[in-house]
Amino acid sequence: MKRTLMTLGLALAGGLAGAQSNILQLPLINDPILNPLIAPDLGSILVNKVLFPGLVRPDENLQPVPDLAKSWTVTNGGLVYTFALRDDVRWHDGKPFTADDVVYTFKTAADPKSGSRLASDFSSIKSVEARGKYTVRFTLSRPFAPFLILLGHNAGILPKHLLDGKDLNANTAFNRQLPIGTGPFKVSRVVPGASVTLEVNKDYYGAAPKLAGITFKVVPDLNTQVAQLRSGQLDWVTLEPSNLASVQNVPNIAIKQANAVQHFLVFFNLKNPLFTAPKVREAMQYAVNRKAIIDGILKGYADYPTGTIPTALRTYYDKSIKPITYNPAQALKLLAQAGWKPNARGTLVNSKGEPFKFTLIVDKGNATREQSALAVQQDLKKIGMDVTLQTLEFGTLVRDYLIPGKYDANLIWWTTPPDPDQYSFYATGQDNNEAAWSNARADSLLRRGRETVDPVARKNIYNAYQRLTMQDPPVLVLYYPKELQAISKDLTGVPDLGIRDALRYTERFQLR
Repeated sequence: MKRTLMTLGLALAGGLAGAQSNILQLPLINDPILNPLIAPDLGSILVNKVLFPGLVRPDENLQPVPDLAKSWTVTNGGLVYTFALRDDVRWHDGKPFTADDVVYTFKTAADPKSGSRLASDFSSIKSVEARGKYTVRFTLSRPFAPFLILLGHNAGILPKHLLDGKDLNANTAFNRQLPIGTGPFKVSRVVPGASVTLEVNKDYYGAAPKLAGITFKVVPDLNTQVAQLRSGQLDWVTLEPSNLASVQNVPNIAIKQANAVQHFLVFFNLKNPLFTAPKVREAMQYAVNRKAIIDGILKGYADYPTGTIPTALRTYYDKSIKPITYNPAQALKLLAQAGWKPNARGTLVNSKGEPFKFTLIVDKGNATREQSALAVQQDLKKIGMDVTLQTLEFGTLVRDYLIPGKYDANLIWWTTPPDPDQYSFYATGQDNNEAAWSNARADSLLRRGRETVDPVARKNIYNAYQRLTMQDPPVLVLYYPKELQAISKDLTGVPDLGIRDALRYTERFQLR
């Protein structure tokens, strides 16, 4: 009790301090890597959106509008993009921003040897060259429909004068403590495991920021985030449906839904022979009661999945495709075709009597994901699979298990660009294909999809890809969530976007 009272006292004191100092306070679930080309996780991406503007940024229709670029032209049948850059931009260390920084960034981003996680996104760049101090020309090796969209997604521009010739992935001060960007705020202090504090960049090229600063606080547990939002220690939290009741009708908190291009899923490590057969992964779609997860755990704030392209991509999502619904008998039939049958004790075994046994990992601190993982485990146990559930800190899960591929299965999510291009996530050997899925027809469709400019032809390609991922699922898609946000009513100026894209506009935010 004493500790609770002390925590409450600190909470009230912290909230009051935040309001008085005009500092926006946001949560992170992990320590960030302050470099947009190598950042693999949500915490890093959120901070980098503020620090590192791109050539363009998405408007409220998720279409690209100018940011570091003033304008652009597209010529030569969609193969040449020429950008006129702003000439009034300075890096946080005072050096001028020029076309050389853009050239450095995209040569590095497109080079798989650099360790960039954007290499697949920009593999179509044949050349990028400065055509003067403030003009950059990209020449593509083939038409690339999502090029502008991807420029506004995670592709923040990096400073050549600080990073040229350096190891992008080294544990440097730049990546951990002292990043230099061109955004409206710059880093003033990093306390590992606790916070990243930003102060106003007085040389920002756009409208002067209205906030005095931003503090990103490392708060992995969502319930703690919600408690801190209620007490005024945080100003903006993305919610899970189970937390809605605790913030609804709180006088100073507004709730809203935002379009987010996401799919939540279970990755199976396809290097593990257990999951290699498509029929096994197809069977799991029948074995897991996803409607129960959506209705019970998500409280209905999610759409039922049919493949990896979420419903938020309305133009490309084929709603005529019949979803696979819960049917354990059909799951067992498909598993039998793949060589797995229940023994006398109901355990699923192969011809050698070996059990279908694996560990499912999930990050701790998020009730929706933990409960969903438990539901998956219980449903798979009903058909005889021996599934062990393991919870880990999110940073540990990504760093020690997901990236090195040391896992059987894990429950996680992808937030993809507002475009159906999923080449980097599901094409063979690409940098975000953590599941190691490989399907020659999917590779062909994904390649054609990004190279096809005609909207009708493009829709047909992605509809075919969507159907394919129902029969040979790269992952088990659980649901397409609605992004629920709880925001202090004192915070204004936030565009109607998902939190990731909204953070591209922090110079407009203000606290009353």
